Amino acid sequence: MAFAAHLPTTDVGSTGPVLRTVGDVGRIRLVWRVPTDDAGDWDVHGIATDDAARSWTPTRETLLATVSEPRFAHEGLGPAAQRWSYRVVPAPASLHPPLGPITATSRTSVVLSGRPVAVVGSFDGSGLELALAPTGFVHYQSTFPRDVDFRFGFDRPEVTWSYLQPGPDDAWAGRRGHRFRLRFDLDRAPEQDLDLALWLTDRHATRAGSASVLVNGCPGESLFFDEASASSTVSLPATTRASGPEPGGGPAYIEREIDRRLLRVGENIIDLVKDHGSWIAYDAVGVFARAGS
Repeated sequence: MAFAAHLPTTDVGSTGPVLRTVGDVGRIRLVWRVPTDDAGDWDVHGIATDDAARSWTPTRETLLATVSEPRFAHEGLGPAAQRWSYRVVPAPASLHPPLGPITATSRTSVVLSGRPVAVVGSFDGSGLELALAPTGFVHYQSTFPRDVDFRFGFDRPEVTWSYLQPGPDDAWAGRRGHRFRLRFDLDRAPEQDLDLALWLTDRHATRAGSASVLVNGCPGESLFFDEASASSTVSLPATTRASGPEPGGGPAYIEREIDRRLLRVGENIIDLVKDHGSWIAYDAVGVFARAGS
């Protein structure tokens, strides 16, 4: 498999309800197990902390969200790792005690930890430097009749890489799949795996779907964009959000490993094929080498 997600986890509770966390780039996900007949809301509280053993009490100020399902995605944490402590408090009528505290850390983005090999756009929460931004999606078919084919070091993002990649659900783009191709050169075979970073400013709210990834023609792991965005402590200003054809589902950070065995000296090609669902809006996309390589 060419791509692999980084999903460190932590568990609290060996009997009864179990609280579990998963740290990723820009977010920490929480899930907890409860009896199927236990209905009611849950208040998710959190504080930024450097001390896993710190004792604290949930208050109105620490409330992140009230949810009806036993899961929550704490998003908008940014590209640098953040450490948070969480408590989950059930509705007053529930027979279950509060869960936590549990401490988890989001993952530092390869944009910060790695060395750029080939980058399109700026990883800054805005795709305004890309072609057709901020509202020119209606001109996609006439501007990119054969989709995007971008050669790093030669092409300009504001001309050759569209800020919006449509999918087969989009009538305004012909109701077909669309391929975005990134070409870049390597002067030597990498000794370590590289990393692909794909940051989105926005995506279709309910049908963002997925994309297939190919590295030099070899299929890798599909990337999924339709996980709902949840309440976050940090949000992008409205002026940096990409304007899509419909109200969007919010930003996302997606980062995956690229198996070095799929790469070669000379030209390399990464294809992002939007073959399911509707549009995604780019912040930036890039390939990064690991520190020290």
